[in-house]
Amino acid sequence: MLEVRKKNLDRREWYSDSDRDFSCVYHKDEFFDGGIGLVTFTGIPKPDEVETKDGILCIADKGYQWLELAPKNGNYVLTAMFHGDELFQHYIDITLKNEVSENGDAVFYDLFLDVVLNEKGECNVIDTEELDEALSTGVISKADYDMAIKTAEEIVDFYKQKAFEIEKKLMEYRSLMIS
Repeated sequence: MLEVRKKNLDRREWYSDSDRDFSCVYHKDEFFDGGIGLVTFTGIPKPDEVETKDGILCIADKGYQWLELAPKNGNYVLTAMFHGDELFQHYIDITLKNEVSENGDAVFYDLFLDVVLNEKGECNVIDTEELDEALSTGVISKADYDMAIKTAEEIVDFYKQKAFEIEKKLMEYRSLMIS
C-alpha cells in the first residue's frame, strides 16, 4: 500500500548508526536556505546497488558520501552522491513538505516522484506511475499531485539552465561540511 512516508535527512530508515556517520548544519545564502546534511558511509556491510537504465549503479559503500539539502520552504530534498571527490548522481525526492530544525536536521514527506541527474548529465523524472497510483487511490490530493509535477518540471528546467552552478555550489557545501 502506498503512503506518504516521513523520512529523515540522516537516512536512518535505511542505514543504521553503525553503517554511517551524519552531521548537519542550517545554512542560508543567496542560493539556498535550509538544512544541509552529510552522510558518510563507514561500516556498510555490503555495497548498496540499484538498477538504472544504464545497468547496476553502486550508490552507497564504505567511504561514499551523500550530501543532503532540504530547503526550508521547498518541496524537494536533493541528495548529491559522491565516491571520493566524484559527484556521480543527483537524486531529488519531490516532497509534500520539509521540516527543518534550527541545527539543520530535517524530516521530509516523500511524494513518490523523483528527479535523477546521472553522471552523463541526463535529467530524468522517475516513479511517475507511483505518483499516478497515489492520486488514483486517494493517498494524495489533486493539488499535491499537481504540485509534485510542477516541482519536478521546475527542477528539470533549473538543471538545464544552471547545471554548472548547481554542481559548483554542491562542492562548496560539501567542503563546508567536511572542514
